Amino acid sequence: MASYLLHAVEIPTKNNVGPSFMTDTIGRIDAPFHMPQLQRPQFPDRKMVVKMKKRGLSTSDIQNVIDKLADDGGGTVVIPCGKWKTGRIILKSNINLEIQEGAELEFSGFIKDYLPVVFTRDEGIEIYSLGAFIYACDAENVAITGKGRIIGPSTDCEIFRINKEKALHIEKVVGDKLLAERIYDGIKNAEVFLPKTIAPINCKNVLIEGVTLDQGLYWNIVPQYCENVIIRGVTVTSFGHGRTDGIDVESSRNVLIEYCSLDCSDDCYTIKSGRGEDGVKIGQPSENIVIRYSIANRGAGGIVCGTETAGGIRNVYMHDCVFDGTDQAFRFKTLRPRGGGAEQIYIERVRARLNGAAFYCNMLGSIKWGGDLAKRFPARKIDEFTPDFRAIKINDVIIEDCCNLIDVDALPERPLANVCISGITANCKSFGKMRDVSSFTIKNARITTVDPVLTVDGCNGVILLDVKNMDSNKPIQINYEGEKQDSVLMQDYPLTYHSIKPGQLWLDTNGNPIQAHGFQMFEKEGTYYWYGENKEYTTLGSNVWTYGIRCYRSRDFYNWEDCGLIIKPDTVNPLSPLHYSQTLDRPHIIYNEKTGKYVCWIKSMDTDGYFVILQADDFLGPYEYVRSLKPGGYGVGDFDMYADPETGKGYVWFERPHWEMICAQLTDDFLNITSGYSKHFVGLRPPFTREAPTHFMHEGKHYLFTSGTTGYVPNKSLVTSFDDFHGEYVDLGNPHPADKYESSFFSQITDVIKIPGKNLYVALADRWLPELTDTDIPIRTAKNKEKHYVNHQPFPKDFSEPKTRDKRNLRRTKWDVTFNATYVFLPITFKDGVPQIEWLDEWKIEDYEN
Repeated sequence: MASYLLHAVEIPTKNNVGPSFMTDTIGRIDAPFHMPQLQRPQFPDRKMVVKMKKRGLSTSDIQNVIDKLADDGGGTVVIPCGKWKTGRIILKSNINLEIQEGAELEFSGFIKDYLPVVFTRDEGIEIYSLGAFIYACDAENVAITGKGRIIGPSTDCEIFRINKEKALHIEKVVGDKLLAERIYDGIKNAEVFLPKTIAPINCKNVLIEGVTLDQGLYWNIVPQYCENVIIRGVTVTSFGHGRTDGIDVESSRNVLIEYCSLDCSDDCYTIKSGRGEDGVKIGQPSENIVIRYSIANRGAGGIVCGTETAGGIRNVYMHDCVFDGTDQAFRFKTLRPRGGGAEQIYIERVRARLNGAAFYCNMLGSIKWGGDLAKRFPARKIDEFTPDFRAIKINDVIIEDCCNLIDVDALPERPLANVCISGITANCKSFGKMRDVSSFTIKNARITTVDPVLTVDGCNGVILLDVKNMDSNKPIQINYEGEKQDSVLMQDYPLTYHSIKPGQLWLDTNGNPIQAHGFQMFEKEGTYYWYGENKEYTTLGSNVWTYGIRCYRSRDFYNWEDCGLIIKPDTVNPLSPLHYSQTLDRPHIIYNEKTGKYVCWIKSMDTDGYFVILQADDFLGPYEYVRSLKPGGYGVGDFDMYADPETGKGYVWFERPHWEMICAQLTDDFLNITSGYSKHFVGLRPPFTREAPTHFMHEGKHYLFTSGTTGYVPNKSLVTSFDDFHGEYVDLGNPHPADKYESSFFSQITDVIKIPGKNLYVALADRWLPELTDTDIPIRTAKNKEKHYVNHQPFPKDFSEPKTRDKRNLRRTKWDVTFNATYVFLPITFKDGVPQIEWLDEWKIEDYEN
């Protein structure tokens, strides 16, 4: 009953996935990322049946037909019904190898039948060795089709024996040899590496369809450096035989896997991209991969990323699949020196019966393979070989049986980040553990377990929304371990807010933390729009600063609907001013009545800073990049903008780091400044330099909140008033007089909004580092800043065109990890014309007079 109530969509069973349900045509490929609609490669209408040997090997017979047909322009090479033996087969461009139903192609276990060596990859490292039973290199339009069987040799064969004795640890074998020296042919009892079953490398337009693979010695289907690959209706039966993975997509792109059935000794549907120094140097990711309507019967993991991750793994989508007897369902694994990582992994509508954990992530490995680097502490310095797993979304899952629901051992220097598991029903022996996690949400989950304890250690941003143990006598419990006191939010969901609780986590209507920081808000026709920096991926050790600009809307000011990214990040070009690694802050959008355009300015902190300017016809976009600007030759820091409704003129206040505040009038199109500007708060050094200007008007008077300069560590605000934009700014003092910590209630004001129909102004602020709340760290930080900046001088004017720097190697530290920043919304009162802000644990708009 619980499963029926929880899942609004149908989740497949093992009786409606796999090869027997394969369609004749390839259905439309839908994915949460751009994915081409793959088509089967087409072959010339030529067909040749190989005359096979009844005794001995038919290797040369098969290869001669392939070579002849390839020379003639291609076609189909047919392996007829019968039991045949062969050595390695090499496919050529425009060749379809059809293994007919009733044909059994048994491959040799002798090294000589796979020589000479060929270029291949073994466990993510490039070498020259035996390659594969069926191999192709630098070919286009190749296929292996039919309903026949491909059978490997027994594990007591020569190849397996020598490999096991001499070449199990490839990194030690290869050492620092150049590629040309990495020749492993097994001659005279030298090292040799196992042949895969089917392994095209550097190929384009590959089809593997309908065949059955029995008794592989090693990984079964392994496209390497390939593009446009279709694997469908394939059956792998190699459990208990050799070191067998099922399907390994390695540094390949645009891959469709569907209607397959895997029964393996090791991982099943596996994504890899190279290993360590070798893989980082090559840097070729696995990306754009869709897996659907398939089953994994046995194996270490159902869907697996790793352990070879050096080139990166991204854009993987699995849906409508079944795991019936694997150890884990969702398996993410790597080691410290492997590099790369995995991101943008999407999984939905999966049913699983497991021997181990449902969600498994291990980034440490074992001492056997990783040495001292497999020890959790000390945290290591982040470099190009530090792996990174993030952005994993799993939805609508039934776990019929498992050991642990969650089993995570990530890295203290690079936590597992941005995981969301929702809509899950699970029977498990225990809830499990998380170590070194940033931003992990479990939502809408029904768990049946005798051990409902979740152990957390070194975690940040763990959220449990509507997570219930169906054994009502044993509610979910959190066990905290380690020196750092973690925090886990547990609450029911869905929920509706009826008040504002400053500083507490605020969820949108989808149950996700609101991500709109350094923000602005406006109201139009009874709807509030709140937009700002999307910090969901700004976690410890990441290179993400701001992942686009996100907008929310609300009718009641309490409950906010996610409108998505109105300005998307550039995820390809690191030198784009909109790339997510660029330090973009504080978007401001103002409407230009004259041009009918919405103009957006964003601050980019590069050396002394500049503006990135975009515009759009509609507030919600799309926005087009216009230019980068250093106004008047000045560097820029925090800023605010204002379009005067009476005059139509636009104004910008921006900090000249870290020296003064400049107020400048905008050009008529709002895309630049005019020569008319003034300077304020001149000659102040951090922490006294004024930043984060926030302008608002009350009863015809202009006010400006500003913050001191201590980075993301909060500090005391000041408020000034003025009548003339370029005139005198009158100091009105601290608007938070009751704050004993002198930290603006551990927040930084970014906007002020007047509630329509009310005499109510609300100060809107970010609490960037909520872990500093109720500490004296802000006061101590300010004193340290004062000492550090004693001799600071302003950056000189620079009229050169701003240029971006490659910031992919800049990593987020604990002082700029802001994914879990919260918000402090508080009413403003006016005492003798001076804005004052007092703390309230909870308040309602309805409590204020019209």
